[in-house]
Amino acid sequence: MSQMNNYYIVIDGQYFKGIDEESTGKAPSGGWYDNGKNVCGIVLTDSREEARLIEGNINLKSYFLKIYDAVRYSDFAFEKLSIERVNQS
Repeated sequence: MSQMNNYYIVIDGQYFKGIDEESTGKAPSGGWYDNGKNVCGIVLTDSREEARLIEGNINLKSYFLKIYDAVRYSDFAFEKLSIERVNQS
C-alpha cells in the first residue's frame, strides 16, 4: 500500500502557515442569488517548524486554490511559489 504524499508550500521564500480568519475579498460562488464567498488572507512564516504540513494531494489542491483565490480576489501577490514534497521516513 502506498503512503500519502506530504508537502510544504513556499511563497517568496516563506512557508505557508495557514489561512487567516479575516476576510480580504469576495469571490463569486455561482448561482442566481450569488452573494459570493469570503476570501481569507494567507499567513506565512520563516520557520519550517511552524509551517503547515499538507497531507495528501487533495489537501494540496485545496490550499493551492485558496492561494489562487487570494491572488485573484484580494491584494495578495507573490513572485515565486514552490511546492516541496516531504520525504517519508
